[in-house]
Amino acid sequence: MGATTKLTAAVSKKESLRTTVPRSIVQQLNLTSGDSLDWQLEVSGGELVVVVRPIKGLPSKTEETQNERRNRDFNA
Repeated sequence: MGATTKLTAAVSKKESLRTTVPRSIVQQLNLTSGDSLDWQLEVSGGELVVVVRPIKGLPSKTEETQNERRNRDFNA
C-alpha cells in the first residue's frame, strides 16, 4: 500500500473533502502550490481506481530555472 492521508472537511456544511498530497507524490509530479489536479474514476481489473493527473499551464519556477540553465550551457 502507498502513503496514507486523512480526509477533512473542506468547508463546513458542504460535502467536499480535502486531503494532503504526500510529499513523494508532490516531488514525483513536480507539484507546486496553485497547481490543479484532474481526478477521474476508472475500472481496472474489476476495481474502481482513482486516477489523478496534474494540470500544468505554465512551467514551475524549478522547470524555468532548469530550462534557463540548459539554454545558457547550450549557448556558451
